[in-house]
Amino acid sequence: MSAYSSFLFRGFLLSVFAMLIPAAASYAHHSFAPYDIRNAVEITGVAEDFAYRRPHPKLSLVDEEGVSWEIEVPIRRWEQAGLATDAIEPGDQLVVRVFPARNGAPKAAMSGFKKDGTYYSVTEDVRQRSGNEAADAIESGEPLEDVLERYAEPE
Repeated sequence: MSAYSSFLFRGFLLSVFAMLIPAAASYAHHSFAPYDIRNAVEITGVAEDFAYRRPHPKLSLVDEEGVSWEIEVPIRRWEQAGLATDAIEPGDQLVVRVFPARNGAPKAAMSGFKKDGTYYSVTEDVRQRSGNEAADAIESGEPLEDVLERYAEPE
């Protein structure tokens, strides 16, 4: 292999790695550990805002009791379901199926939603290893604070 070919090959490998690192980092640091992935609940309310952006779209929803919820949407599952980026608009009446925050805060991860009588599935089951490991640890009696600290998202 000539010096020039070797240079091109190393440049190619560097380019491939440079593209893979951000993709892996964006996938790896978002854990379902803070959410109760085995006990989904339904919240009825009105969409205040739906911001479709990476790494996670966010739905702001005010429930029937006036509580404002911040609901994280798994973008890959949203896209796999073939949902439009504007499928939820401010003012929409929704029933949202979510995995609620383990700490009781009005935060959740979306499982799916019903709008105008039609249910749209986003994430019915979480297959993420860290989310399931956290659920197993909590169900076995490990203190919630310890589990959430172990699976804390980086700053």
